Amino acid sequence: MYSAAVVEKTLWKLAKSRIIAKRRDIGQCREIAVRLRNLMDPKTGQYKRPLVEGETAFIRSETILCRHDFRYFAERYGCIDQDASMGGGVSAISFWTSQERALSLIAAREEEIQREYEKHGFSDGILSVWHKSRQLGATAIMRLITLHRMLLWKHTRCIAGSLDIDKIHELYVRDKTIIDNVPPFLSPAIEFDVKDSHIAFENLKSRLIYQMSSQKAGVGTGQQFDISHMTEVALWEFAERLKFDFLPAVPQSPSTFVAFESTANGRGNFWHDFTENVRRKLEGFQSWIYIFTPWYIETKKYRRAAPDNWRPNQATIEHSELVERTSPEFCGERVTLNRDQMYWYETEYALHKREGSLYIFLSNYCATPEQSFQHSTRPALPPETIEWMRSTSQLGMPYNVELVRAKV
Repeated sequence: MYSAAVVEKTLWKLAKSRIIAKRRDIGQCREIAVRLRNLMDPKTGQYKRPLVEGETAFIRSETILCRHDFRYFAERYGCIDQDASMGGGVSAISFWTSQERALSLIAAREEEIQREYEKHGFSDGILSVWHKSRQLGATAIMRLITLHRMLLWKHTRCIAGSLDIDKIHELYVRDKTIIDNVPPFLSPAIEFDVKDSHIAFENLKSRLIYQMSSQKAGVGTGQQFDISHMTEVALWEFAERLKFDFLPAVPQSPSTFVAFESTANGRGNFWHDFTENVRRKLEGFQSWIYIFTPWYIETKKYRRAAPDNWRPNQATIEHSELVERTSPEFCGERVTLNRDQMYWYETEYALHKREGSLYIFLSNYCATPEQSFQHSTRPALPPETIEWMRSTSQLGMPYNVELVRAKV
């Protein structure tokens, strides 16, 4: 449902069984959905008149497409609170570059899962860590992935875990925004809706619980979940318990989706070790996918109009060169910073350096994972010196030495 190839294969199989779905453009889908919503009587929850054949055909087709194609659902009916840089308000998502990168990695893993299942009869599903810079849409897309499965697939068990009640409430509000804005033909009857605690759908029997990291019994203990989303993991006091309390209960199934999401918070802790293990595909982590979103990946964010006479200083030039060297790994292509991005970085860097908070800035707005993992205590060298060493160092190049016996 995330890979275009997997989606088309599924729809092809359905078509062979005479289950046909017609794709429509986004504008047409939204227009018809609004008309259907206006036909609904808010008091009875029923349509004011019988639907005509074209309307029932539309509903049947859209339900099939939304069920099997996450992108189709999200771009038409997945409403979120839009970022202020996009004008704010509530509307269906328009994926950022950072979110497109995540979806491409998820799609590739889904294709792997199909091959594993065809060969072995089982698979671990999608297991992911989202190591991120600030405010780049990771939480928004994971809430959509969770609610997409809950709204369109029966008996889906979901959990959302975060640091404290304020963070849990934010997840709950995001979820309610999605649920309240889907069209009536995708809106299930609510069985339970307990603020910041529990949502369940009556006929689908899908359910979602919210838990805080400080729970005495551990997050998710004693239960199994098809979709699991843990946010701000690096800030959890006992995050390592996820390895012992939560992960052993994750179902080994192609339908499983696990996402651990966080910015960095120091070095030598659970988040540092766990994400680096996944990134390097060490033994036991081969099935996990690593999603890193550097600060520059979304050009609509983190920019500042550069004065006409501005020229980047040496540190900014070195940072830009670091981005060009490392971006293929994290963005799938080589990225060159534009002037407004460079000016934003240079001015923010200077501000945090003056305030003595450079290590916080580098953690939150990192270009590489190494840059994000700053010392939580004062290091032996100033942060700017360490950053200079990181940005100017070159990766080692492997080579072979062949010994040739000289002829006498």
